[in-house]
Amino acid sequence: MKHETSVNHTPAIKGVQRKKRMGFGRIAYSTINWLMIIAFLTVVLGMTLVVLFSAFGKEWYTTVLPQGFTLEWFIKAWNAYEIGTYYKVTLQIVVSATVISLILSIPTAYILARREFPYKNGLISFFQLPFTLPELVYAIPVASIFYSIGLAETIPGLIIVNLIIGVPFSVFLLILFTESLDPRLEWAAQSLGANKYKLFTRIIVPQLVPGITTATINIFIRMFSTFTIILLISGPKTQTLPVMVFSVLQGSGTQPPAMLNSLALTLMLPLLLFAFVSLWISSYTQKRLGK
Repeated sequence: MKHETSVNHTPAIKGVQRKKRMGFGRIAYSTINWLMIIAFLTVVLGMTLVVLFSAFGKEWYTTVLPQGFTLEWFIKAWNAYEIGTYYKVTLQIVVSATVISLILSIPTAYILARREFPYKNGLISFFQLPFTLPELVYAIPVASIFYSIGLAETIPGLIIVNLIIGVPFSVFLLILFTESLDPRLEWAAQSLGANKYKLFTRIIVPQLVPGITTATINIFIRMFSTFTIILLISGPKTQTLPVMVFSVLQGSGTQPPAMLNSLALTLMLPLLLFAFVSLWISSYTQKRLGK
C-alpha cells in the first residue's frame, strides 16, 4: 500500500517541481531584464550628468562635483559658434515643414482611414517606407535630384526634404486616431444637412485634436533632429543645428571640452524639453476631451 501511495503521488510531485522551476525561471528572467534596464539608465544618466557638470562647472578635476558652477562656457559657446543663427534657420525650416505636413496629412489620413479604393493598402505601405528603409537609401537620390534642379542649399529645399519625413509620419499617426472616431456623429451631421466642408471642419477635426497634437509634436521633434539627409543638401548658410554641432565636434581640435559640452547641450536640452512638452500636452488634451 505504501508503494502504491508513493507511485500515485509521483506525478503531483513532478508537477510541483516543474512549477517551482518555471517560477524560478520567471524571477531570473525578470531580474535580468530589470538589471539591464537599470544599467542602461545609469549609463545614459551618468553621461548626461557628466556633460552637464562639465558645461556648467568652473573646475572639475579630482572631486566628485565641480568646485563651482558658471554660465561662462555656455555663453562663450553661444557667441563663438553663432548658435542663435542656427536656431533661427532650424526653427524656420522645421516650423514651416510641420505646418505644411499637417495641412497635407490630415485629409490624407481621413481618406485612408474611411474610404475604400483600389491600391489603398499599397498607398499605406508607401507612407511607411521612410520608417522601414535606411535613411541613406532615399537621402542620396534625393540629394542628387535637388542639386541637379537647384533646390540644394536653400531653405525651400530643406523644407521639402523635411516633408519626406513629416508627412508619412503624421499620416501614419493620424490614421490610428481617425479609425477610432465614432462614425455615427458624421452620419448624424450629414442627416442634419451638413456639407462635406462643415463635416470635416466642425465634426472631424475637433475630434482629432489629441491626434493632431501628438502628430505635431512628434514630427517637430523628428524633423528638428533630422541629420543625414540635411547634411547631404545643406550649405554653409542653411545648416541646421544638429549638422552644425556635428561639424564642430568632428573638427574640435584643441577646443576646451567644457565649451564643446556646452555646444552639445544646445541640442540636447531642446530635444528633452520638446519630449516633456509632448507628454504633458498629450495628457492634457486627452483629459480635456475625455479620451
